Formats: sequence, C-alpha cells, structure tokens
Amino acid sequence: MSIVYVIDSEEKPLLPTNGARARILLKKGNAVVYSVEPFTIRLKRKVDDPVGEFKVGIDDGTKKVGISVAYEDKIVFAGNIELRQDVHRKMLQRLQYRRSRRSRKVRHREVRFLNRGKKGWLPPTIKQKKESILRVLDDLKKRLNITHCVVEQGQFDSSSISAGYELTGKEYQLSEYEGNNWRQKVLWRDFYKCQHCGDLGRLQAHHIQERSKGGTNVVGNGITLCEKCHKDLHNEKWELNKKTRHFRYHTHLQQGKWWLFKELVKRFRDVRIFYGWMTAKARRELGLEKNHYHDASAMIGAKNYQCKIYSIKPKRAKVWEDNPTKTCTEKNGLKHYDLVKANHKVRGVVKGSIRSLKKNCITLRTEFDDHFPVSYNKTKLIYRPNRLIYCQV
Repeated sequence: MSIVYVIDSEEKPLLPTNGARARILLKKGNAVVYSVEPFTIRLKRKVDDPVGEFKVGIDDGTKKVGISVAYEDKIVFAGNIELRQDVHRKMLQRLQYRRSRRSRKVRHREVRFLNRGKKGWLPPTIKQKKESILRVLDDLKKRLNITHCVVEQGQFDSSSISAGYELTGKEYQLSEYEGNNWRQKVLWRDFYKCQHCGDLGRLQAHHIQERSKGGTNVVGNGITLCEKCHKDLHNEKWELNKKTRHFRYHTHLQQGKWWLFKELVKRFRDVRIFYGWMTAKARRELGLEKNHYHDASAMIGAKNYQCKIYSIKPKRAKVWEDNPTKTCTEKNGLKHYDLVKANHKVRGVVKGSIRSLKKNCITLRTEFDDHFPVSYNKTKLIYRPNRLIYCQV
C-alpha cells in the first residue's frame, strides 16, 4: 500500500493520505500535484491547526545511509541515500590542474596557505557526505512534520581491530614494528623472508593496493617479496590473493559524526543517539533483515511499512560546464534521471528513470531491468527532478 504526502496552500506539511483519496481531491480540483517522486499533492486551502508529529531514524554510513520516517508504528518513508565516492579523486585532479598551470607560468590562482584547521572545519570528502544527509532531511521536512530524530553513531577501536583482539592498558603504547621506514617495517614483520617462495635474498616491499589506486604506506598494505617474485607479480605471472585492511570508512564516520549531530540539533526538537549494538538488538527483536533502511526503522521502533522504498541520489549542486568527458546532457528535450513513460511492443507502458541517452534509443532504470531500451519517439516526460533523485528500489 502506497501513501501520498499532503501539504496545504501555505506549504505546511499535513498527515499523508491514501491514493484513492488523493485522486478524488485532484479530480475535483481541490488539490494540485506538488511533486511526482515522492508523490505529493498541495491543497488549495489553508489548514489552521495541522496535526501529526513524525520521527526519523538515520543509519549513518560512508557509502550508503539508511533513513526511515515513522508516524506512531507506521513507516511512511524509507530509503537509502547513495553517497558520492568520487570527491577525493576530483579534488586531486583539480590540484594537479592548478599545479600544472603554475609551473607553465600561465594565468592561475595563487597558492593558498593556512586555510585548514579552523574550528569546526571538516575535510570536503567527509563534509559533502554529511551535507547530503541534511539535504534529504530538509526536503522531507517540506512534506512531513518531522520533530524527533534518532541517529546512529559508530564507535570503532582501530588498534584492536588491526591486532585481531581487544587491547588493554599499556598494549596501546607498545610499538608494533621495528624500523625507521615503511620497507624496513614490512620486512621485519615478515621475518625477512619472501612470502611467496620463501627466499631470503634480494627482498623488496610490495604495496598490496597500489598507491595509484588509493593505497597508503601503512604496514598492513605491504608484503615482502623477493626480486624475482615481485617482477613476476607485476608481469601477471601469478596473482596475489591477500587483501589489505584499511580503516578509511571507520575514520570518516568518527570524524564527521559530531558535526552532523550539531546540525541535526538545529533542525529538530529532540535528537537522540543510538549505537551499533543497540541498533542490532532492536532489529533482531523486530525480525527485520540486515539493511540500511531496516536499521533506521529499528532505531525508531517501527516495522509496518506503508510506503515505497527509495534509492536517493543527491545531484551535484555545481555542474561542470563544457565537461569533455560528458558531451551529451540533453537530447530530444530529455535529460539524465528524468522520469518518463514509454510504449513498448512487449512490455506495454513502461515507467522509469533515464540512465543514458544513446544515439538510437534511451535506456531506463525500471523495476525489472536497470538498462531497459526504449525509443525516443515513444517516450514522454513525466517529471524532472531538481537536486534530489528518488528512484524506487
């Protein structure tokens, strides 16, 4: 059963209604369509005393964020926010462009110094993820009167996770490896022995995850190999199955959690904190499967879903004009992520979001196929999202 969100003529959020009642209001002319996804109608009259207070649960993460909104014991909105993972790469690319222009003595921006470390400052790679959560919440507050918030905060002990057991007392102060540089530490850990053939001569340290692909100079990202095995590995004569353990995602959660909490306090009347073990316990008691939006529902103590499940993708606020890698942004009056309906000779009427604009056809994200081809001539635009893309799962 799907619900319809309702706002009055002054755009104050009201209690949601069902599809049948919404159709009657639209047919009689007492309401107009406010947005298609999520479907919201706007009444043509003012409501003096709107009722209903909603609670939102946020399962914070680094790749996906689960979000659920409940009224009493009913879930009226649920979905996963798909966070961007390319900000670090794009910032590095911009840095290289600027350095290149300075070295070529052409028009450039002067080097900036001492513009880091201010109070309340967050790295852009982390801040953009937290701002994406706030953008979705601000958009939902236009449709639902959300007053209470429950947010999960992760607690990680990276040292104990790396060691494989819980450290206590002075164990946190003990040096894990000998040596002054990364190569010496890796060789000392591996007892100065090739980890592939066992040779003891001409040893080298190899990065398990290459530096060019995001690898770092932590000891866990290194392995000792002899010169022959190292050369054969790069020539793809054998394959290294060992994977490195990194704590990048744990660090992102730890670093941005209090900035997000302070921003939530500004937006909601009551904000509470949940921890991982509390979420897992609540989810098991409700009998829900492991999923981000299920975790968010467990945090607010509701499991009766009466809404669609969405995958939410925040669009970039700033668009790169004349982007050489993305030459086609609009074709035949259609753009990427537009919600359209098309006539298909086998499937009939198909609704979906535009994935790509090819030369002879359009591919759609639909319920049954993520790359469904349809014709340009038989496609009609239904709705164009602004800055948040709501796709049904």
